[in-house]
Amino acid sequence: MKKIIFLLMISAMGLSIKASAQKAINSVHFYDVKNAAVEKTYIASIKEINAIMIEIGFPNNYYTYMKLNESDTTSTYRSCTIGHWTSDQAYKAIHDNAKFKAWGAKNKDNNAVFITGQLYRKFYTVD
Repeated sequence: MKKIIFLLMISAMGLSIKASAQKAINSVHFYDVKNAAVEKTYIASIKEINAIMIEIGFPNNYYTYMKLNESDTTSTYRSCTIGHWTSDQAYKAIHDNAKFKAWGAKNKDNNAVFITGQLYRKFYTVD
């Protein structure tokens, strides 16, 4: 019985170490949207890549599109996309995946509107 308890404790410690080594990441892209038509196309693109991430085995990784309330008087960076990533490993695996790359190539012209002049940051969870 003591051996089983000891092995369970060692296993729990190993899982704890592995979990802390895989900290969650949020990538944040701030930008301005030029018009409603471009925004609508971009939102469809985000929905498409979120479905692809589920399909390739990363259901807990996704993008969220957000924008300021119309009453907000801020003149720049009124919109943002937040990437929610479970770990650096998941981020890399997703971005290296052929389906992700194909989505990026297919949407290059539309998404370039958002990439040009964007403010990009990658944030890591702090314990």
